[in-house]
Amino acid sequence: MTDLPKFGPGKPQEFNGMEVSYGVAAILNSIADLAYSQKKNYWTLYLVNVETLIRDRKNNEQDVDKIARNVIIDCTVLAQYLAAYVKSMSTPRMKVEATVCFYMNKYENIPTTYIKDKLPKGTEIRWKIRDRVYEIITKEGYISNYDDVTVTFSLSGLKKNTWPHRDFVKDLIRGISGVQFKKTLMISHVPLDFHLYKVFNDFTILESYTGKFKTHKDFGSKVFGDSNIPFNKYTHLLLGDKWYLKSLLDNKTKKSLIERATREHWALLPDRAVLQSLVDMHLPIQDLFIKPEI
Repeated sequence: MTDLPKFGPGKPQEFNGMEVSYGVAAILNSIADLAYSQKKNYWTLYLVNVETLIRDRKNNEQDVDKIARNVIIDCTVLAQYLAAYVKSMSTPRMKVEATVCFYMNKYENIPTTYIKDKLPKGTEIRWKIRDRVYEIITKEGYISNYDDVTVTFSLSGLKKNTWPHRDFVKDLIRGISGVQFKKTLMISHVPLDFHLYKVFNDFTILESYTGKFKTHKDFGSKVFGDSNIPFNKYTHLLLGDKWYLKSLLDNKTKKSLIERATREHWALLPDRAVLQSLVDMHLPIQDLFIKPEI
């Protein structure tokens, strides 16, 4: 197996002459730990949000082309680490193959009813860098496989008033045979992407910076900062998140919802029961959180 170095404070964030961001270094450390451990998770599909890598790279740098090329370096190193991990899962009796998809979703096309009126600082420059990454890899190409790992890039959500993550998964299903049954590891900071947990039998998030693994049961705490609130389409559309979705509730109603979720133990209930409780609150915006398919 390829030697996978660990990164730490005071050490160069570099692999084979390629410098990676601190956010990505934590991810690489987690992958290296798994590669050398006796107990491995057999993911065969790896989904990496390029905008997450951009967020980890940007800092105070304003040169769009320079950042884009650095992000492509992060993609290259990450693909190599994942390929080494996949190779570590293979045995003489079982050959493991996998796909790594670096995806770029146009979140600016989220339906206007739901997207924040004021997006976090730096969002538009991240979009410019994202588009430049796509231009570069389209024009100059990229390494499309490492051993038994196929590498792809995807751009989704091109139409206005669309849910980019839904378009992305449609592209995946068309492009990769049996994708809906694959065990999947995702690297993304965008909560909308987390709804893909409904598509896969086994779905895990790997956080940048912390290098921690999170499953669906952890998403409520991660997105809403409250483990009593389950993460599903109803709670997400109503409460929003820190990146793209605005809350549909005023502060008083939001407080009532959170108190109800705690009192009724929503985190332990199926989505249907949570929906019924929300309906019982007689919110005047039921269509806005029930009808959309996200």
